[in-house]
Amino acid sequence: MRRTIALMTVAAMTALGLLTSAGHAGAVVPGTNGRIAFTRCIAPFKCFDGSSTVADWEIVAADPNGTNETVLAGPYARAAFDDHFIPNWAPDGSSVIFMLNNEIWQVNADGTDLHRVFKPPARTGVDDGPTFTPDGEHIVFTRCCPKGFGYSLWMINANGTGLADITKEPVVHGDGPADTDPEVSPNGKRIVFNRCFPDQPCVIATVRIDGTHLRQLTDNSVFEGNQPEWSPDSRQIVFQAHYFGGGADIVIMNRDGTDATQLTFGGPEGRSGNFDPCFSPDGTKILFDHFLSTGGNDLFTMNPDGSNTSHVTRDAPLEFSPEWAVG
Repeated sequence: MRRTIALMTVAAMTALGLLTSAGHAGAVVPGTNGRIAFTRCIAPFKCFDGSSTVADWEIVAADPNGTNETVLAGPYARAAFDDHFIPNWAPDGSSVIFMLNNEIWQVNADGTDLHRVFKPPARTGVDDGPTFTPDGEHIVFTRCCPKGFGYSLWMINANGTGLADITKEPVVHGDGPADTDPEVSPNGKRIVFNRCFPDQPCVIATVRIDGTHLRQLTDNSVFEGNQPEWSPDSRQIVFQAHYFGGGADIVIMNRDGTDATQLTFGGPEGRSGNFDPCFSPDGTKILFDHFLSTGGNDLFTMNPDGSNTSHVTRDAPLEFSPEWAVG
């Protein structure tokens, strides 16, 4: 059963005592359902220790029921990424891209041909969650911080050339908005992303692919919005709403921010929560990760109305940031 809510967005996750979840963004395109990709921490007690040198994070691909796993990349230490370790499929499901050590990397869907796609210019860096445009010709990502600009969305060609600034976020008094976790709509017209402000919770926003008509879809007075994802028909956006004080639930809304409807009801308890939602390519399922009240974190699916929840992975390691490829 769904509950319609007035959409306002959130702050800090404290599920399992963690400050953030391993969020995601991706390039979902309509089609038949194929494999899923996700990140896994294989040493749970050190997963979010930024000083840890233990190589405990890896990228995994599997069938939608969690079977037939293939490790695509890793393991890597926590210090190899920023806040979130995020794998994103190419639109044809043939490969995955991700940020590692401030560079963009790509690997085939069978784990072969791991290679670097893009190294940013000197004194700038790449944030988590690079994602393809639905035609597969470009990659959109967050880059920080060329002189005079902050955490803007940038674009490159799929081969790493042609660097161009999309949102051109300014730096004001040494700081400014940060545009993160982008996803391009399946129709290729708009980008949805987190827009975060100094000392404030993040909101969900969209912008045209050419950087014009930036629109804020949520406010941050009650919830903080994060990790937005498009539906395959480009008509809806699903995201995680963080409660002030801990925990998160999944919300779906129209692409203009109207008709925001809560799909999960874990509440702000802090030791359970629902995160990182994404649509299946056929639009019939939402894949997400769930912090269990008993500890651990597994992947689940549900219908787009929040019904028919199904357990996908059942492992001691923690799984995050799922993305669903076309078949």
